[in-house]
Order: sequence, then structure tokens, then C-alpha cells
Amino acid sequence: MNLQSYPLAALRRLRTRWALWRAGPQVRAGQDLHLGARCRLWAPQRLVFGRAVYVGKDVHIECNAEIGDFALIADRVALVGRQDHDFRVCGVPMRFTPQISPTMVAMPASVDPESDVVRIGSDVWLGFGCLVLTGVRIGRGAIVAAGAVVAADVAPYDIVAGNPARPIGRRFDSDAAIAEHERRIRLGEFRLSERGDAHWTVRPGA
Repeated sequence: MNLQSYPLAALRRLRTRWALWRAGPQVRAGQDLHLGARCRLWAPQRLVFGRAVYVGKDVHIECNAEIGDFALIADRVALVGRQDHDFRVCGVPMRFTPQISPTMVAMPASVDPESDVVRIGSDVWLGFGCLVLTGVRIGRGAIVAAGAVVAADVAPYDIVAGNPARPIGRRFDSDAAIAEHERRIRLGEFRLSERGDAHWTVRPGA
């Protein structure tokens, strides 16, 4: 029995709780959220994590966002607002323009809180160092390749890559395979453990 895994797991859980507390009450998390080291979380209205979401190291989420169950967010991913600064203000240098910030300086009529959101479906994988802009919806089961810049919606189960991100393939080769995948997830049991993947519960439905 690896006794060292217990204090490490406790420290990881503490790190996640500390990051959530620092981010404020507008951030809500489902069961089994993992936040890697040096994550930056901030949202003007809301940031919601589903169940068993994994967030890697050095991830920056600085916008309103909704992240579905079982999402996998790799290291150095960024979710950011595309309208954080009101660059159309005449006579004001860029550094001093009205902005969305922790002090909630509002941008006049330039941001709709309901549309200026990143929505990431369940079972999505965001690859290392990708960038996702607000207003984007990434469909269930999609994969975003490392380094991609996502400025438009991604269809469910599409694989996208590049700048701007474009479809390069599909995760499954048929609708029947997708339906079977979703059925087995729905009927299965899946739990993360901060002790490591040897202690996860991974039981797809029969």
C-alpha cells in the first residue's frame, strides 16, 4: 500500500478548494474537480464546472464559462474574453480603456453576459496550450488539438486543429458508435481519485 499517496491527495484537494475560494462565489464546482498547480480562475458573472472535470497546470480561465462533466483540460489552456477591452473608445489609450475586470468596470453596451460565455460540453478534451474565445460552444465529445485557437463553434465529436481551429476529423466513425459511447457512459460509474489513476473508478455500462 502506498501510504505516501494519502497526504499528496489531501494536498491536491486542498489546492483545489483554495483556488475555488480565491475565485469567489461566482465559481461553482461539481464533484471530483481537479485543479492543477498555478491555475487562474476568474469570471465576471459565473464559472461552472461539471462532475469529474480535470484541469491541468497553468490553466487560465478568465471569462464566463460552463464546463460539462468529464471534461479534460490540458496544461496551459486559456479560456479568455474576446471583448474584454472596449477598444472603440475615442481618445483613450488602449491601456486605459473600459474593461471587464475584478473591479467590474462595465463596457458600455459592448458585452452581452449571456452570449459572452465559453460553453464546453461533457466529455471534451482541450489539448495542451489551446486558446478558446468567449461566444464559442464546443460540442459534447469534441477534441481540440494542442495549440489550436478556437474562435467559432465546434460540432459534437469533431476533432479540430489550427489557427483558426478547423475540423480535421471525427472522434468516432458513425452515429451508432457515438450512441453506444454515450449509452455506456450514461449507465457507467466514473470517479476520480486524487491518489492517482490507479485508484480511479472506471466502469463503463454494459
